[in-house]
Amino acid sequence: MPMNAEQIFVDALGREPTPDELRDIRLMVWMLTRAGFVVEGPSNAPFIVPWAWIWARLPQPADSHAALTAAGQTIATHNQQGIEKIEAIARELPAKIDHRAIAAEIAQSMPPFVVHNRIDAGVFSAALRDSLSLIWVSLAAACVGLAGFLGWH
Repeated sequence: MPMNAEQIFVDALGREPTPDELRDIRLMVWMLTRAGFVVEGPSNAPFIVPWAWIWARLPQPADSHAALTAAGQTIATHNQQGIEKIEAIARELPAKIDHRAIAAEIAQSMPPFVVHNRIDAGVFSAALRDSLSLIWVSLAAACVGLAGFLGWH
């Protein structure tokens, strides 16, 4: 039987909620749903209970809806001011950066590309020649022939 998320909040409150508290409870359940919780799932009840307990013990302002609205407007105002500052910095920044100087500094700090190890083609060809000697080629042919013969029968 699934747990009712609103009931968890009411149980944490310990009394019948007022209409404002019921609206806040529904807001909390909606926020948990938006956060990705399946609030009606019994496996998620242990995650909802601490949230409800904390909410029930926080001091509630006289008009919590007005307080939430004012807090939201304050956050939106600060966010808009921050976005405007970031946009101004982003517009000024490309003119202040000297890309050629940065590239020159990076090139100076990087070590030169030097290859110290060389491959001797004579050693490579000798190893190849040794591995493909007549004995090994004939042994490989015999194995392939035997596998073909046994596979045929």
